[in-house]
Amino acid sequence: MIVVDKTECVGCEECLHVCPMDAIVMKIEKAEIIQHKCDECDRCIPVCPVKAIREVSTQLKY
Repeated sequence: MIVVDKTECVGCEECLHVCPMDAIVMKIEKAEIIQHKCDECDRCIPVCPVKAIREVSTQLKY
């Protein structure tokens, strides 16, 4: 799962331009990923100048 750390996001909108699925929107000047639209292509991760976009594991630990 790709997520945006809103405490790190500076609202530059660079990620919006590289997402082929239009899965990133701006809300209150911060990027937000619409999870059901995201295909996890990871194109947004390297373009973020402040490293606010990350891939996180969604596996549950028992």
